[in-house]
Amino acid sequence: MYGCCGCKNIEIHWQLVDLSLVPRACQCSYCLSKNAAYVSKSGTKVEVTIHNQALHKITRQGSNTAQFHECKNCGSLVFVSAEINGDLYGALNANCMRNSMGFQTPIQTSFSSQSAAEKQERWLTNWCCPVVITKCPSEC
Repeated sequence: MYGCCGCKNIEIHWQLVDLSLVPRACQCSYCLSKNAAYVSKSGTKVEVTIHNQALHKITRQGSNTAQFHECKNCGSLVFVSAEINGDLYGALNANCMRNSMGFQTPIQTSFSSQSAAEKQERWLTNWCCPVVITKCPSEC
């Protein structure tokens, strides 16, 4: 499955066959402001290409354990990642993904009451891994 930010500075290629995933719409103020609804599938590989690093913005929210990847040019929040035990895990913003079947209506979620350890355990179980990020030395 292919996805990208609005200007295609950040592109995603997700090796996924199950297109029936239900996005999770976090209800924190940050995710609501970014219109984020996350999809992920444990054991699936995600390849991210960042064409212009100067336009790549990383933000941390809540417990500061995950990195939210945005494009400075178009303002899209494309994915979230976390390094756990040396591996990079991630969840993708369904609103940036091109699913030919369409995603189901997002369900509202709230994880703000979870500790950092509880969040990491949930990510280990549910998020995509490995996530491979390629940053082009100049626009590619």
